[in-house]
Amino acid sequence: MADEATFEPITSQEQFDQAIKSRIERAQAKAVEKFADYDELKAKAAKFDEAEAAQMSDLEKAKKEVEELKAAAAKRDEADRVSDLKAKVSKATGVPADLIIGADEESMTAFAKSVAEFAKKPSAPALKESGKSASAKPEDNGFREIARMLAGDK
Repeated sequence: MADEATFEPITSQEQFDQAIKSRIERAQAKAVEKFADYDELKAKAAKFDEAEAAQMSDLEKAKKEVEELKAAAAKRDEADRVSDLKAKVSKATGVPADLIIGADEESMTAFAKSVAEFAKKPSAPALKESGKSASAKPEDNGFREIARMLAGDK
């Protein structure tokens, strides 16, 4: 083993730098080689991020549109339900469906019954012709008579 090199310890910074110089150069060459396509990959990643963002905004738009359509459908369904209830109550009470109001069948029926009861009441009495001109005072045009009738006097 006469050709064997003997180990000499490093005693200065210059000796250390000289000893590792080749190792540093090899590591730098590998790094340059390893990351040679870094700019290309970075550009691809940026395009991917843009496409993903555009896709998300399209997805969010679609979700919003679906929610709006669901709300409109629910509104139509509720209007149909109310219309069907009004028709049912109208048929049962004889009150036109256009006059019926309420949120549910019970309140609609109660309202329709009150309208029907009101419609059965006699209308206001007709004014008697007094033979006086239209320019006469209100007291002379039968208003007193109407007031007496409303008060229950005859």
